[in-house]
Amino acid sequence: MQVDIIETLEDLRSLKDGWDRIYELDPEAHAFLSWTWISSWFASRGLPWFVLAAREEADDPHVAFFPIQLGTGFERGRGFYNVVVTGGSYFAPNTGILCDPFFAGAAMSAFAECLRAFAWRSLHLDDIDRSSERIGLFLQQFPASDFNGERIKRRPDDPEAAGKIDPEIHVHATLPADFSSFLDEKLHRHARRNIRRCLRDLDGSATLRVTHGGSETVAEDLETLLSLWQKQWAWRDPNYLRYTLDNARAVLPDCMRGGDLLLPILWRDETPIAAAAILIDHPRKRLSVFLTARDVAVRDGSPGLMLHAHTVRWAIENGFRIYDLGPGDYAHKYLFGSVSRRVERYRIDTRTGRNLGEQLDPHCLLIALARVKSLQAAGDLSDAEIGCRQILAVAPEHAEALALYRDIAASRMLWQAISPDESVSLKGADQQAIERAEAEKQCRAAIAANPSDFDAVHRLGILLMLRGEAREAEVEIMRALELRPDSAAAHCTHGNILAAFRDFEGAIVRYDRTIALDPSHAVAHNNKGNALRHLGRPDEALASYEKALAIRPDYRQALANRAALFDAEDDILPPINQVSRFPLNV
Repeated sequence: MQVDIIETLEDLRSLKDGWDRIYELDPEAHAFLSWTWISSWFASRGLPWFVLAAREEADDPHVAFFPIQLGTGFERGRGFYNVVVTGGSYFAPNTGILCDPFFAGAAMSAFAECLRAFAWRSLHLDDIDRSSERIGLFLQQFPASDFNGERIKRRPDDPEAAGKIDPEIHVHATLPADFSSFLDEKLHRHARRNIRRCLRDLDGSATLRVTHGGSETVAEDLETLLSLWQKQWAWRDPNYLRYTLDNARAVLPDCMRGGDLLLPILWRDETPIAAAAILIDHPRKRLSVFLTARDVAVRDGSPGLMLHAHTVRWAIENGFRIYDLGPGDYAHKYLFGSVSRRVERYRIDTRTGRNLGEQLDPHCLLIALARVKSLQAAGDLSDAEIGCRQILAVAPEHAEALALYRDIAASRMLWQAISPDESVSLKGADQQAIERAEAEKQCRAAIAANPSDFDAVHRLGILLMLRGEAREAEVEIMRALELRPDSAAAHCTHGNILAAFRDFEGAIVRYDRTIALDPSHAVAHNNKGNALRHLGRPDEALASYEKALAIRPDYRQALANRAALFDAEDDILPPINQVSRFPLNV
């Protein structure tokens, strides 16, 4: 069986007829695997996504579809890694694999083989039914010798429900052929009485009504629902609120236009008091309640229960057989004679803790490059360099990454130009014989014992600078300058940090201050020349290099910088193909 990898909306649209065919016949399908939902979700994504589409031969129709997304994370000191998650994860209450049951075994094996060719360290199977035979077949393709698998306990969306509500329990009610049977056979006496009262109040009221809307009113109706929802949950995490609202606006209108969404709104006169977004799964005659909201200021009439009662009655009258109330075993969901099932989150991780293939997935390079730029801007040159090397390991000719790598490496070279008077030894220890981590530990201990110890503070700044912690280094150097404002060494170190931040004008000010305090400071003259070159002032740069060499004729770095200037090189770094092997997934 072959697997086609779909990664453009145009190609995804071409799958619609085949997708709809499998969606019709797959008994495990649900509304969140419909073509409308998946295509709308991926159209709104800024991160890479794919659909794995399986078929027996090249000319055969597809028999299975597996929508996935690619995430990119970063660990300090180790670099980038990739995560594969099921399509719709974190927004849809269910995800999964769409498949013709006859081909389940072959398709699951083919999907797993295809995924093992991707570069990732973690595969997130979120909100899946692990009791499904096909999911079991899929998981078998990731042996314990190479992968770790574990169930991940899902936390409730509502923090106040933690420990009280199990978000992995999904609740649904099966619906009989007529509403009278539903009331008499499915409900307990108190629930039956309350639902009858709600519907009697609704049907007999001159002020209460329910609208369903349609494609022509979807924008207005959706905003009505989301406004109620936002007011009801305004106390929650603002990021969660924004995520839900943005995604609902991106996906639900297409579902309405595709005939896959019901938007009932309960009104009192002209004021909405309850609303819901309910996904329609036509082949399986299933309604899935996705978002609900009510006006919390309304204290009479149970608007939430009234809207549910109306919708269940409508569902039965229109031939639906399942009313899915979604995740969370809240007590009110069981009023409808409901049953439950468990939907889980499962993780498959590589045993190495690194990406398969020991490299980044090439689809994430733009994201990785943007993160490297952020690291560089924040002064974290060590991690920025690691990220650049990972990008170049995948794409050695990547022009922007090459330029960025050279820029970062140039900044790090500026940092490491430390003059002899900056190499202040730690009390009773030879700096050259001590690992930097141990040296930093000793510096911090010395500072704790004596916060006015200039040598320890200055040395700590240098160690942080060499480690790539530019912001932290600057804090320590400023402390050192407070302790000894006339230290030429500290001013030069501060200039190096500013140069690393690309503040070459500021760096020159610090180098000039160093030279004013110590005219024989060859390193300050040399580094000032580097800053002048970056500002496009070659004549002044040459003069600075000459001054450095007049002080130290054997100053190798100044000699190399002057030669590079004569050769009109952009920088003094070796060509990238001369750099030692790039670490793949550090």
